[in-house]
Amino acid sequence: MAAPHWLGEPPRDSEELAAWALSRIAATAAEDARVEATVELAYAPRDAEPDLGGRYGPRPVAERPGPRPGEAQTIRLTGVSTRMLREEDSDEPWAMLLDPARLVRGIGEVLSARRTEDGAVDLTLAPHPLFASPEDPWLPPGARTLTVRVDPATGFLTAAELTDAHGTLATARLTDLHTEAAPSSPEAGRTLARMARTLLEPARLRAEVRVEAETHEDLMFTPAPSERSWTATCAAGTLTLTGDYEPDRTSPAAARLAELLTPARIVSHLAHVTPTSPTSLTATVRPLRTFPFSAWAPDDGLTCHFTVDPTTGVLLNAEAMTDDRLLFHHTVTALHA
Repeated sequence: MAAPHWLGEPPRDSEELAAWALSRIAATAAEDARVEATVELAYAPRDAEPDLGGRYGPRPVAERPGPRPGEAQTIRLTGVSTRMLREEDSDEPWAMLLDPARLVRGIGEVLSARRTEDGAVDLTLAPHPLFASPEDPWLPPGARTLTVRVDPATGFLTAAELTDAHGTLATARLTDLHTEAAPSSPEAGRTLARMARTLLEPARLRAEVRVEAETHEDLMFTPAPSERSWTATCAAGTLTLTGDYEPDRTSPAAARLAELLTPARIVSHLAHVTPTSPTSLTATVRPLRTFPFSAWAPDDGLTCHFTVDPTTGVLLNAEAMTDDRLLFHHTVTALHA
C-alpha cells in the first residue's frame, strides 16, 4: 500500500473511523490522478427486478449501464483522469470507484465502519430516501445498503457491494491499480472533508445570516427529520431550520439556508476545486447533475466560493456566480453553539 494520506492512519474507534472515511472520500473531489486499473462488475440474477427508485418510482437494475443481471464484465482502464470524471460527471458504473465523492449527497446513514487487516476501511452506507438519486447505480434510494472498501492512500473504492432486502444486487472490484497523482494542495481537501463530516454530526446552533444576494425570495421551508437544527435570523425574519429538507418541496432560497448548516451534500456537485485559504475554496459545478440538485451548485455555469467554520463545518460565507453576475451570496455574521 502507498504512503498514508495527509489525514493520517485510519483510527481504531468506529465512530472516528466513519468520519475519517467520509473525509477521505470527500477529499477526492479536490485531487487529480491518472489511473490504470482493472474493474470487475457483476449484477446478481433475480427472478424479478428490484425497485430501486424509492419514492421517485421504479428503477430496475436491468436499465442501468453495464452488464445485465447474471453477467460479469471486466474492463481495463488506461489513462483515466479523475478530474475529468468529475468535469464530465461520467455515468459509467465504474466511475464511482475512482470518483467516490459523488456518493456523499446520497448517504442517509453510515451503518458501520471497520479497518481491514491491510489498513483499508470497510464502510457500510444506507441511502437517504430524499437525497439519493434514483439514477445512481450504486446508492439509489430504494437500495438497502452499499458496502465499499476505501483505500486510504488514494481514496478510491477497491470493492463495492449493493444490496436490497433480498441480498446482493451488484458487486465491483478494482484491481491492478496504478496511479500517477498530480500535485495538489491538501487545503481544499481538508475544507471538503470538514463539509462532508456535517452528515455525521448532531448540532444545535443559532446564527444570524446576512443575505447579500438571493434571486429567489420565497423562504417556504419544509424540513425533514434531522439531528442538526439551526435558528437563523435573516432579512425575511427568523426561521428554524434542520440540516435536511424536502428537496422537491422546499424553495431554493430556504434550501440554501439549510445547506449553510449542513454543506456535506454540496461536495458531490463540485468539479474543479482549488483552495483560496486554509478554510475556503472556489469550485466549478459538475454538468448534468440529476435530481436532487444542490441549492448552492444547481448549474454547471456557476462558480462557487465557500468559507467553512472549522469547528462546526457551517458555511460562514457562500457565493454562487456566473461570469458576470453574482446570483447568491450569504454571510453568517454570528454563530452560537
